[in-house]
Amino acid sequence: MARDKASYLGREQAFVKHYLLETYLERLFQITASRFDQIVYVDGYSGPWQSQGQSLEDTSFCIALSALRKAKSFQAARGKAIQVHAHLVEKSPRAYRLLETITPKFPDVRISTYKADFRSQSKAIAAQIPEGAFTFVLIDPKGWRINTAELAPLLRRKNCEVLFNFMFDFVNRAASMTEAPTVAGINELIPGGEWREQLAALTATGATPAERKQILIGAFSQGLADIGNFKFVAETPVLRPLHDRVLYSLIFATKKARGLEVFRDCQLLALTEQSKIRGEAKLRDISTKANQFEMFGSVTEMAPDDTLLDLPAEIRRAEATLMSLIPLTPDSVAYGDVWPQVLASHVVRRMHVGQMAAQMRTKGQLRFEGWPPRKRTPDDEYRVSRI
Repeated sequence: MARDKASYLGREQAFVKHYLLETYLERLFQITASRFDQIVYVDGYSGPWQSQGQSLEDTSFCIALSALRKAKSFQAARGKAIQVHAHLVEKSPRAYRLLETITPKFPDVRISTYKADFRSQSKAIAAQIPEGAFTFVLIDPKGWRINTAELAPLLRRKNCEVLFNFMFDFVNRAASMTEAPTVAGINELIPGGEWREQLAALTATGATPAERKQILIGAFSQGLADIGNFKFVAETPVLRPLHDRVLYSLIFATKKARGLEVFRDCQLLALTEQSKIRGEAKLRDISTKANQFEMFGSVTEMAPDDTLLDLPAEIRRAEATLMSLIPLTPDSVAYGDVWPQVLASHVVRRMHVGQMAAQMRTKGQLRFEGWPPRKRTPDDEYRVSRI
């Protein structure tokens, strides 16, 4: 992973998005290629937009196509032939002309392009995907007016994951507007639930930005889970480069604990990169305004921004959740039913949860059935109870 940060100056938020997408898709497609004969990638709002690379390498669809190619090549070297297919949708005539140029660059990937609005094509695309294929859907619109219910035929597929760019900064402002078209648009994006009443109640008592975000992200995440029958949903906040304010949230949804496990690994890497690139951007801004760039030396060596995730504190919160999920002796639960719930609530890795469980066992807080000597972390089938 060596994405060129210099090509993302002024659009550091795109670097974070692309870093997460690339890190996750390379692992995802390698894993799924060993289990499935067909992998399908769907990009609902392909662009390209603001690409700085001559070969469009700094675009989401090129990142995905490269990951598909690597997975296909890896399996071919081991004697397994897989089919990979990408559906790329873009309604802008200018962007679509650029999008069409990508097909010859990936002759080993079947690519279908559509000059249309994704909302009008999602059902037709879903009908083309073979029943046994694994599907990853990227929904990264320039705006926020999307009727999420229309995506159900695509997202409800058995083997499907989605990464949705929820334009939080825009939605947060629009959620308090009263104009009928805006209200209707927000209701289509975040259907059902009591989020409006919750938001109004908090606003009346002085809601903090964090509280507003929790309500809106929570409501959208639950709506996405309901529409696609997803079991796990996780959010990655992407902040403005120079301000400690969320610009958009990347909402990931999966039906499998394994998908959540791999995503959390990649998410933590992406949050670390976001911390670094925002720290560099802030230093550049300070040095430019003060005309003192030389006194800072190389900005890449400076301390990272620390506004995103306090991992030790998150691990402590995860420990409390882990304990709350385990019943008192003599009742017990399979460890494999517990760790996914911890990952669903906290930005930690499966490795972290295993280490927590081992430490609690050593301290006499937890009892595991079937844990052999010299085993460091529990397996899914071990029964665990609280002492």
